Amino acid sequence: MAESEKVEFKTLTSILKKLDISKATYYRRAKAWNINPSQREFTQEELKNLESMPENVDNNHSDAVSESVKTLSEQLKTKDEQIKQLHKLLDQQQTLSLDLQHKIDAKEQQYLEVSDTSEFVSEIDNLKNELQKEKSKGFWAKILKK
Repeated sequence: MAESEKVEFKTLTSILKKLDISKATYYRRAKAWNINPSQREFTQEELKNLESMPENVDNNHSDAVSESVKTLSEQLKTKDEQIKQLHKLLDQQQTLSLDLQHKIDAKEQQYLEVSDTSEFVSEIDNLKNELQKEKSKGFWAKILKK
């Protein structure tokens, strides 16, 4: 068989069996070698090329992948730092909320104590008024209880 002779395949499946590769690999290699994936006639050189990936395509692909991994890794580190800061802010917010709740409880307690005290103060004032009235009564009024 001469180098320029073409080998014809009837189906894509027969091409895949001849090359012993998967469909995805076939399309990826055809794209890398600038071969139309829908063609069914190949030269011996094209078939040989389809059996492997070009050297520069693998390197470019792996460089792109490693660059993507590096970029994603940096993004993950940034996101981790942001999450760490958010947790810190959340802890601070919870601490402040708890402190504020304690202050509110203390003020409510003080208010209740003042409310109770005001009732006692009014009772004391009433007793003082009665005592004052008793003192101002004369001797005979006290005895006769008028």
